[in-house]
Amino acid sequence: MKTNINKLKEKITSKGMKFTHQRLVIYRSLCDSKDHPTADMVYNQITEENPSISKGTVYKTLESFVNAGILQKFRDDMGLMRFDPVMDTHSHLYCNESSNIRDYKNPDLEQLLNNFFKENQIEGFEVEEVSLVIKGKSK
Repeated sequence: MKTNINKLKEKITSKGMKFTHQRLVIYRSLCDSKDHPTADMVYNQITEENPSISKGTVYKTLESFVNAGILQKFRDDMGLMRFDPVMDTHSHLYCNESSNIRDYKNPDLEQLLNNFFKENQIEGFEVEEVSLVIKGKSK
């Protein structure tokens, strides 16, 4: 995912946040990653070129992005918190061998899941979002 600086600046400032170099570097790192990195992975990726950005700054920035609706976060099978800059509806493919996670978009599958839960409501529970993780092995 190629990062457009002007779009990112607009996204951040529209949420009432300041646009800083640190936020740009952290968000770009997420967008350039093919799997869904942890905060430590982001930190390790950016520190060589940006040694002044602390691990605490990475954690706080990622959390503020999640709270502002700029990122999604989810826990993987190993209990690690992963971050995803793709905010539209999609599923995830999880490789059991490498633990890599990648996005999978299929509008027919999304429609099927949404229709299923509209037609099969769960008593005492309101479904707000359906998240699907498809597990297997990468070829």
